[in-house]
Amino acid sequence: MSSKDVYSKKRIIAVTSLKIMKRYDYGHLDEIEVRRLDQQLYKFKEGDFPRLRLQDIEYMLLLLVQQKLTNLMIDERFDLNVALRMFTRCIVIQKRVEDLQLGVESYQKELNLTKPDTFRNKDGIPAKEEME
Repeated sequence: MSSKDVYSKKRIIAVTSLKIMKRYDYGHLDEIEVRRLDQQLYKFKEGDFPRLRLQDIEYMLLLLVQQKLTNLMIDERFDLNVALRMFTRCIVIQKRVEDLQLGVESYQKELNLTKPDTFRNKDGIPAKEEME
């Protein structure tokens, strides 16, 4: 785990280092070290992503897109990009599933399930009182 708590409201201003484990030509992030606005270093693992604020993921993606991570090797930037994008997709899919579930629940609440007014016998002919 990290010496500092992963969760912080301080903005991430730099990704200072990455430790990457290679397996089957795929780079798995073992440890990420970032510098926050308070100038402190924070270390966390890819598994800690859910404990981060969504803005933290956004800040790291912005640093990648703005090419401000020149201190990292190209392979490290690529692996960080893959990890952040996979996590982001997971969040988007979870949000869409939740929205879909809420939509189905709200739709079900609006259904009108009252009994029909007509009564028919087993042959499908209306009952006598309806014919009068």
